Amino acid sequence: MSDPQRPTMRSRKLGTMLRELRESRDLTLQKAARLLNRTPSSLSKLETGKRGIRRPSLEHMLDRYELTDPVRRRALYELARDSNKKGWWLRYEGKLSASTLDYISLEADATSVRSFQLHLIPGLLQTEQYASSVIASTISMGDPHDVAGLTEVRMRRQQILFKEDPLHLWAIASEAALRQQQGSKEVMEGQLRKLIELSRLPNVTLQVLPFTSGPHPGHNGSFTTLVTDDLSVVLVENLTTGWYLEDLEQIRHHDVVFDHLRAAALTPSDTRAFIERLVSSS
Repeated sequence: MSDPQRPTMRSRKLGTMLRELRESRDLTLQKAARLLNRTPSSLSKLETGKRGIRRPSLEHMLDRYELTDPVRRRALYELARDSNKKGWWLRYEGKLSASTLDYISLEADATSVRSFQLHLIPGLLQTEQYASSVIASTISMGDPHDVAGLTEVRMRRQQILFKEDPLHLWAIASEAALRQQQGSKEVMEGQLRKLIELSRLPNVTLQVLPFTSGPHPGHNGSFTTLVTDDLSVVLVENLTTGWYLEDLEQIRHHDVVFDHLRAAALTPSDTRAFIERLVSSS
């Protein structure tokens, strides 16, 4: 049996809307499965974005759920259609971990990203040389890393900052991330100059959290929030894997932490001046 599809932001959103519709009809997963002549397992996979659905099956489901609103039905049809689109990253399947493929698909569907990084420059703002150095330094317990291939993927991801309707990125990086040397001094200087350049994009907000800011609520680690118009997911990573937090209370908690961090960090203009001083002193 083939693995279920990896959730995209659209498939997650579709699943969430179908779950909410089911619950609004006071149907348990088991009752809805019987109503739709499906297994509870297949319905659960659909509601978590791990399985797609074709238009005829979706029409049947909405009929049985007694959804007559044409606007809501059309929105669900469009989500179901778009959730089945294949992304460029799938050509790297087998070369990238499942968690990496998950993240890239979510990032590609997001309208905005909020990222707090304790130790590294955010991936969307890395230069090729910096990214290559970071990837090469990662310890692999299996096959050796394809450093060139993984670096290529990271550079490809950055195109979402420059497309016609670009991603809005709000990044906060600890001062430690800017001072930790990755590669040579020339690599770091090039990275810092790149940060200054990218921070001037209208869709990019960059802030540095300086050592002088003192204690802050980000000490527990880096995190990234990916947002669409009506759906958010928080990614928290450790050494070997990442967790996607979708509970509304957990997302709210991370939003509050991010608000405190950006209040404690340097303003965007002060951040550019700070990085310029680092460049001039290097």
